[in-house]
Amino acid sequence: MSDSKKPDGRKISRKLNLKQRHFVAEFTDPKSKGFGNQTKAAELAGYSKEHAGNQAYRLTRNDDVRSEIERIMDEAGVTRKKVAQRLNEGLDAKITRVFCPTGGALVYSKGMVDHPTRVRTAELVSKLRGDFPATKTTLDVQGLGNLGIEIIAEGRKRASERHEADG
Repeated sequence: MSDSKKPDGRKISRKLNLKQRHFVAEFTDPKSKGFGNQTKAAELAGYSKEHAGNQAYRLTRNDDVRSEIERIMDEAGVTRKKVAQRLNEGLDAKITRVFCPTGGALVYSKGMVDHPTRVRTAELVSKLRGDFPATKTTLDVQGLGNLGIEIIAEGRKRASERHEADG
């Protein structure tokens, strides 16, 4: 692969160093094993496997890298407006069930609330808005050992602060 082009021929900014350009190329190329996976994209860009996760974290917080990823997404038609529209649609998602009773004719249900899609969309929207922290904390509950209970304290704190402000 050339230093400045993705396999599909799109230019990647020269503001970035070689590894950063390779990271952006791997992260944004749908044919790459690193597509949408920060850690895998960092490994494919040449960062060591043991430090790829940390490097990926740093890379995605670099303003130039983020700008380049956003530019490539915009060129591909994945704009913030389109993402917001799709998330809004997900919040109102409906599903139609198909049944085949004895007799062979297909019967379609009326549009029903698609709870799993709505919940997943609400989680994504909340994360994007900063309502949930990126990290989780595991606590030892009353000396019983690590029960694997994950507490998302910051998110709950923000929710309770909003509740108090509303009340």
